[in-house]
Amino acid sequence: MKRIIFVLLIALVAVSCNQKEKKQIVLLTQQVDSLKKQGFEKDSAINEFFRVINEIESNLAIIKEREKIIANASSSTTEIKDDSRERINNDILLINELMEKNRKSIRYLNKQLKESNIKIVELEERLVQTTKLLEERDQEIVVLKENLTKLNFDIATLNAAVDTLSVAKQALTKEVETKTEMLNTAFFAIGSKKELVDNKVIDKTGGFLGMGKTTRLKSDFNETYFSKVDVTKTNSIPLYGKKAVIITTHPAETYKMVISQEGVVERIEILDAQKFWSASKYLVVQIEQ
Repeated sequence: MKRIIFVLLIALVAVSCNQKEKKQIVLLTQQVDSLKKQGFEKDSAINEFFRVINEIESNLAIIKEREKIIANASSSTTEIKDDSRERINNDILLINELMEKNRKSIRYLNKQLKESNIKIVELEERLVQTTKLLEERDQEIVVLKENLTKLNFDIATLNAAVDTLSVAKQALTKEVETKTEMLNTAFFAIGSKKELVDNKVIDKTGGFLGMGKTTRLKSDFNETYFSKVDVTKTNSIPLYGKKAVIITTHPAETYKMVISQEGVVERIEILDAQKFWSASKYLVVQIEQ
């Protein structure tokens, strides 16, 4: 019995030692994994730091090149032509964009260094040097813009951000498109005399005792009865009537009535769209079926 108890005690001690060793192995493995992760994060952070720094320096090189181009273009003794002014404005716009991007990158790097546990003197010194380069370039750009204002360049344009100019340009483009659409839009209404009168498109005016009255477009005509067309794309308007009379004013030489062999007025063919719609953007045609 004593021997059995002794053997059991040895077995329990062995099991206890094995469990302790396993726990130590697991703990060491976790520590190694943690160190590997930290090392990876550190390497990744350093790589990201130098990627951003290299991007900033590349942008500064582009800015320097653009500065030289602008300086050469604006140093001429002759008056700067419109196309040269546009190129200079575009170059300044690019410089503004790159400088703003650089500033954001510097702020990002400063934040990353402060929040990380990485304390490498070389990185901090490199960031200080790059920040100094950015400030120096900023001063050069200020002087360049001052020189351009002396050549009657608009200071608001020179200092504008890309987004600001883009929004303004989009608004101007939209305004031009809207005005162009309005200029190119015309309307037509076709129907019998009864249809046109009932729909408040035409009425009669003038004459004496009911005689000699003329049909005309109502001053407060019903716009919903009209169809819209693009005058730049509309060469003809279908009619299909035995007789067709144009109520509104359109120069006779700018159109012709196309009549089939059966004597049916098939359509109005517009010969000169600009002149045809010059007197009125509303066309009213009275037809007889």
